[in-house]
Amino acid sequence: MAQTVPLTKFSGFVSGESKAEDIIFNLADAIVGAKIPSADSSNVENKWKKVYESMSDVWVTYKEMTRSGVQGKYKHTDGKLYDVLRLASNLQNISAAKDGRMLMDEDGYIYEVLGSPNIKTNKKILVTTHEYLDDKGQTVYLNIPNALVVIIPDETSVEGTRVYFVKQTQTKKNTTRVDSTDWNEFELITEMPGDWAYALNRNGFKLRVENERYSSGSSNYYHRTEPVLATNYTFTERYYVAEPTNYTTPKVVLKATPDVPEGISSRDYFIMFTQPQNFAGGDYNYFDCQHGVGFVGELSKGDPSATYKGICNPSTVSPGSTPVVVDQTAAEAMYEQWNDPEATKLYTPPTITWDKDFDGVTELISPASHFFYGRNSTVKWLPNKKRRPDYLVAYHISVNNDRAAVVIEGDPSPNIHGYYRSFGYFGKIVPFNDHDHIGNFGLTVGMGDLKQDLTGYTKNDIRTDLNPDKYAQYGEYTSNGMDSVSLLRTRGNVLYQAHYPAFITQLPNYPDVGSIPKELSKLVLDKDGFQKSLWTGKYHASPVYLVHQAEGYRGYMDGVVAIYDQNLVNLDELIVDTEIPKDNNNPAAGNWTEVYKFFSIKSPMNFFKQSPAPDLVTIAILKEIK
Repeated sequence: MAQTVPLTKFSGFVSGESKAEDIIFNLADAIVGAKIPSADSSNVENKWKKVYESMSDVWVTYKEMTRSGVQGKYKHTDGKLYDVLRLASNLQNISAAKDGRMLMDEDGYIYEVLGSPNIKTNKKILVTTHEYLDDKGQTVYLNIPNALVVIIPDETSVEGTRVYFVKQTQTKKNTTRVDSTDWNEFELITEMPGDWAYALNRNGFKLRVENERYSSGSSNYYHRTEPVLATNYTFTERYYVAEPTNYTTPKVVLKATPDVPEGISSRDYFIMFTQPQNFAGGDYNYFDCQHGVGFVGELSKGDPSATYKGICNPSTVSPGSTPVVVDQTAAEAMYEQWNDPEATKLYTPPTITWDKDFDGVTELISPASHFFYGRNSTVKWLPNKKRRPDYLVAYHISVNNDRAAVVIEGDPSPNIHGYYRSFGYFGKIVPFNDHDHIGNFGLTVGMGDLKQDLTGYTKNDIRTDLNPDKYAQYGEYTSNGMDSVSLLRTRGNVLYQAHYPAFITQLPNYPDVGSIPKELSKLVLDKDGFQKSLWTGKYHASPVYLVHQAEGYRGYMDGVVAIYDQNLVNLDELIVDTEIPKDNNNPAAGNWTEVYKFFSIKSPMNFFKQSPAPDLVTIAILKEIK
């Protein structure tokens, strides 16, 4: 049998549509699920695999803080907060006169004194040690100097208040209580002796102590002091604040394993699609595309809402915001869980890593390229100018194991001027060098209008020189994947460098060609007759060659041709006779023919903008070989 196969690889073709919020997932499913035919009408194994898929997660982490000079507050059973006081430390050493005689008697009491000279009243307070029985019947001794106390209103008492010893504590999330000197929580211990209610009331316990007598003329006077029994208790408080909300955006990662010649080891490459998320919840005009090597991803585990539910005000938890903590105890528990490697986590965030460059730090993943299919409205009277998540996106995909050529188109119904038809290419190109396989993988996508109000981006946002952190980590000519093609490695092993399209073309449509007369700056095309040749009766297209500015022509895109957008209608099918017989022994079987689907690309920024004909050239992608 002398059956032959065409030079171009067989490809599967898939068309469909998706809601904008699901486009990255449906596009990935379409690529992975595409049936790739072979010469004998069977299907070859589709080597594209979906290796990671995650939706958006929002979670909160916490930071421990301190602040000094915080007033201690005791929360009583009536729900009210009362100031905590600290008793003076020198209660036992208050002197009555300049001779140093102490006011405290041998039983540990200080008497109230008034008048001149120090006349005692019948009021006294204990200033040594207070004894009481705890709930187990054990005698407990409390030192009164420096003790923490709180005054609680009580109409049943003689003074209208009662005074209690308190201690500074903390109730943990698991309801256990521990002593703490940096937490604003206090627990009643026992009531103080009754005279202290009188001593600490608003009239004050009178200790007008005469320290020294002096004369003025014929009269005698005394220096008097009124020692302070208690002051407001302040301390350095430990508390917790939420850090800016963490969030992940929906992602899907595809693994590609392009075919290689016999004797060469196959390699895996990865394409990552990301649904962008802004602070309002999402942007449904585009999605981001990146390619890299050595992808490892772990999905999240647990419930992300457990990191903030009941801890923060839910209305303050959103991407870009800093949540407001409403439960300090719960915030502390979550902080400890985040920072304890042995703790069982209620939630574990997803992780994504890539192989590292030679420096051991830089990850081998290309800058994000924005694949646009829609834009915001410019109609002034419309209240909602952004695209909704349920608007449809159409897609057409040509798939083989080497690459996926994709055209996406936003729904024109919301705004006939606010949609794009954009081309994207993911994968390997057909190399001119038989050994060009290791670094031969890349992408390019179509970008939207470079106007802030339409897409959120300007020209300056995608310039390498103005955004070195995004686009220059692999050198001066790192590709942004939108105005050029980003390929993994050059022959000199430079990563993610820009490659530009070249193709067979007539005089380009340049607006200004310097010394050449303006009327010769472009080939005037017959609006009604061009593009079909009167000499051949055929439309003529060109392979899309890719050229590096230093290394020259490298190869051409697989299953993609450049063709002028002239007298062709979007979705027209173009048939190419390859002149390769299907069976050398059976001429009646005919030749292999390639069917290309034509697309009138309408993306303001794409890799054709850096080509010999930036305005009118568009593409057709391989639909089938038959």
